[in-house]
Amino acid sequence: MRWMFSNAAGICGKKGYSGGRSINLAMSRRGWKAIERAGIKDLIEPHAIPMKGRMIHSVEGELAFQPYGKEGQAIYSVSRGGLNLELLKAAGDFPNVRLHFDQICRDLELDTNTLVFEHAQTGEPKTVQAPLLFGTDGAFSAVRGSMMKTPRFDYSQEYLSHSYKELTIPAGPGGSFLLEKNALHIWPRHQFMLIALPNADGSFTCTLFLAHEGPSSFEQLKTDADVEAFFSAISPTRWR
Repeated sequence: MRWMFSNAAGICGKKGYSGGRSINLAMSRRGWKAIERAGIKDLIEPHAIPMKGRMIHSVEGELAFQPYGKEGQAIYSVSRGGLNLELLKAAGDFPNVRLHFDQICRDLELDTNTLVFEHAQTGEPKTVQAPLLFGTDGAFSAVRGSMMKTPRFDYSQEYLSHSYKELTIPAGPGGSFLLEKNALHIWPRHQFMLIALPNADGSFTCTLFLAHEGPSSFEQLKTDADVEAFFSAISPTRWR
C-alpha cells in the first residue's frame, strides 16, 4: 500500500478522534483477534477494561447486573482515540505507508482508480492514482457519488430519528471509579437511553441517545439550564 489518506480533521490526527464523537469501543474476541494480527495487543491491553456484563439502572434507581457469558468471559472497554493513535503509530512503522491528514475526497474516476482530494485547510487539490482503493469516506461519500453515476447502481438513504452526544463522568478521588468498574452501564428510558463505559483513568465515557425533535429531544436542550432540567425531571436519584 503506497497511500493512506484520512478525511479526519487536525484534532483527529492529534487525539485520535473528533470531539463529541469518541464513543468507547466494546471489543469482543473478534476485535482482539484483529489487534493480535496487527501486532499491537501489548500496547492496547493496558488501556482495556473488562466488562463482565450490563449494569441496568432502573427508573427507581435499582441496579440489575446481566452477565455477558460464563465466568471469566467479558467484552472490553477501549478508548477509541487511544486505539486510533496506536494504529496510526503502527502504520507509520511501515516504510511503504504514507499518511496524509486533512484530505477531503472530492471525486473518483472509477475507470482509472484516480482520486481527487482537497486539503481541508488550504484548499490545495491533489490527484492520486492507485491500483487498489478502499472507499471509507462515510456520510455524503464522494466515492459513493461517483459509483451512483454508473449503470444500474442502486442506492437509498434514510435518516434516523435519533442522534447521540458524548458525556463524561469524571473519576473520583485518587482516580477511583464512581460506578462499578467492570460493567457496561445502561440507563434505559423508553424513548431515550444513556450508556457509560469505563476508562483506565477512573472516568466513564457516556453516550446519550436522544431524538432530534420532540418533547424529549436535542432540540429542547439549548442551554446548561435546559440540560440540568432535563435530567432533574427524570428524578435526581435515578441517574446514580
